[in-house]
Amino acid sequence: MSIKHLLTISLIFLSSALCRAQESVFLESFQYDKRIHDFGTIQEKDGKVSHTFVFTNRSKEVISIDDVNAWCGCTTADYSKEPVRPGKTAKVTLTYDPDHRPGKFSKEAVLNLNGGKYYTRIWVKGNVVGMKHPVTEDHPYAYGSGLYMSHRVLPFPLMRVGEEKSIRLLVANDTKETMTIEFERRPNNRILKFPDRLVLKPGESTKVYARYRAFRPVSYRRHISIIPKVNGKALKPLKISWDVIQK
Repeated sequence: MSIKHLLTISLIFLSSALCRAQESVFLESFQYDKRIHDFGTIQEKDGKVSHTFVFTNRSKEVISIDDVNAWCGCTTADYSKEPVRPGKTAKVTLTYDPDHRPGKFSKEAVLNLNGGKYYTRIWVKGNVVGMKHPVTEDHPYAYGSGLYMSHRVLPFPLMRVGEEKSIRLLVANDTKETMTIEFERRPNNRILKFPDRLVLKPGESTKVYARYRAFRPVSYRRHISIIPKVNGKALKPLKISWDVIQK
């Protein structure tokens, strides 16, 4: 076997040994008072909920909590920053934000200890009862007669001949009556795909799509107006625009 091959094998073994040395080990002796906290059923309207876990250092060395990674913006952590001597305790508080998150949840948090040499895990879980949000959160534009939509203008990105693009539009009925909406095009462009009519129940919202297939280049940015009519009453226009260049 050549010296080159021996050096290659030695480097492989050395690399493997270094990787094993750097592997984080679950530290059973950094004991939590409970592994999982169940918040039970909580109300979204009541806001954030928190629970504090208590850890006892049963090892023979000083343990430091370097960080607590909850992997999700909905869960944040606060923890003891001082080193934990043998026999002493530390606290980790997990806070869950139920805002716009109805339904069951289970969130893990990983504690990195002593520079990544060790780790341990805890969880929080529960079930969120959602709340009704103001229609303007997702539909900020009032068109009149209780009709709200997510946009005032739908601008298609620059397209090339033959391309097809779509844009989503959210539509909501913020009344206690069934709403029939007719969409009148000015001018009556039928290359643009858009619903002609919608029926929404009281408080109902839905999504529709404007689709356009570019069939020829244009010399300037084109647009049409979509006039929504509720019970025959014309409301504020929705503008849809596009621009097409040659391939």
